[in-house]
Amino acid sequence: MGALFSLTSAVLLAIAPAGTCWQPSDQTAGWKRVELPTEAPALAAAEDVDQFRVGEPVQLLESNPRAYVGATKPKPGRMAYTFRFPAGTSRLEVSFLEPLRGAKVDATASAEARTFPLLSERRQAGETLVLDWNAADVDGVVVEVHHHLRERPVVRSWRTGRSVWPEREASVPAAFKAPRALYFLHPGGGRYLTLCQSPGRALTLSRWPAEGAPTDVLLTRVP
Repeated sequence: MGALFSLTSAVLLAIAPAGTCWQPSDQTAGWKRVELPTEAPALAAAEDVDQFRVGEPVQLLESNPRAYVGATKPKPGRMAYTFRFPAGTSRLEVSFLEPLRGAKVDATASAEARTFPLLSERRQAGETLVLDWNAADVDGVVVEVHHHLRERPVVRSWRTGRSVWPEREASVPAAFKAPRALYFLHPGGGRYLTLCQSPGRALTLSRWPAEGAPTDVLLTRVP
């Protein structure tokens, strides 16, 4: 027992604390690959960067033009917006043209023959509404905005999200499936990225890598 406890303690001590960072050697635009340091298995770029780690699920955010069915006016002072998507979807992000300025919002999910609420008269201040759920068979959501004494909301854009495993996707090139690796899309434009140990943070992706191979980059520990 003492030997096992010592080994476990040594492993825990080898893991870098959250926020410990490294600098990639290449800061140009394009897909990059870094081998995960032993002490940083949860290495990640900034949250707005497309990225994934092999062997872990990633949230794929897609802008499917067919997901938005349209808008109706069920009652005076209310607008309902209907979205449909494949089962397995677990997130819907809806952005309106203007902030909702405290309007009450209802959101109802549909799954085959049943429905259940995601929001009930929840006031929303900003222009973007984010809905998450755990049921795997949800295939649609209706968002209803109570816009009394406000301008009628107009949907500007939307995205749906689903959890996928990169190594299981046939469309992902083999060069992006090496184990113990972080892949990230550097946006370029003079932006400087650092990669930090970020345990517990879910990674997101807006599109899969195209054909080709990522650039392997080296890491330098930030003092």
